[in-house]
Amino acid sequence: MKGDADGGVTGSKTGQARLLALSTGRVAMLRHLRSALRKTAVSTLEDPRAVTVHPWGLEGDEQAETGIHGGRDKAVYMAPVEHWPFWSAQRTQRGLPAGLSWGCVGENMSVEGILEHEVYPGDRLELGEVVLEVTEPRIPCLKFNFGMGYAQASRDMLQSSRSGWYCAVLRGGILRAGVTIVVRPGRRLVSVAGALTMRQGTLQRQRDPG
Repeated sequence: MKGDADGGVTGSKTGQARLLALSTGRVAMLRHLRSALRKTAVSTLEDPRAVTVHPWGLEGDEQAETGIHGGRDKAVYMAPVEHWPFWSAQRTQRGLPAGLSWGCVGENMSVEGILEHEVYPGDRLELGEVVLEVTEPRIPCLKFNFGMGYAQASRDMLQSSRSGWYCAVLRGGILRAGVTIVVRPGRRLVSVAGALTMRQGTLQRQRDPG
């Protein structure tokens, strides 16, 4: 499987959750804001280079705002490639190029075979020697709109529950694209998708307290 220039995902699925690509980004200006949203693939199925994972995330990755979008509880951002057709369609409707690539929504880990309603905060994800713990869904901000190229991108992510999720690093190590993701369930009270819905309700009440 690979990301192609037309924004598609090609190749057959294994029936298991697996890591397709690892991407990192440096802090740079995104319009008038500092951001590390723009990512570049450093390990893919075609070129499975070794990447070091440490408590703050992937070696070579940076966080622009550790107090808001970063920190150890948000050391790694994971997003499913099953959402690519949705994002390609949104961009096409607005006359934007449909092509997507690894890291296109700012994720560090592009994965397949696991979605927001199937993973829960507290679940442990084993990727070879690396162990992550799911912490919370991503809540996008203005920077995501800039990155995707249209003003409603954050709204679309929230309303469609295509948020991906953050993870803390419980055990670091060396990681390569292609490894299987083994899910070790935690308490499983509310899924990532459910937590996102609850967060949206809270945000709505804050905007409209009456």
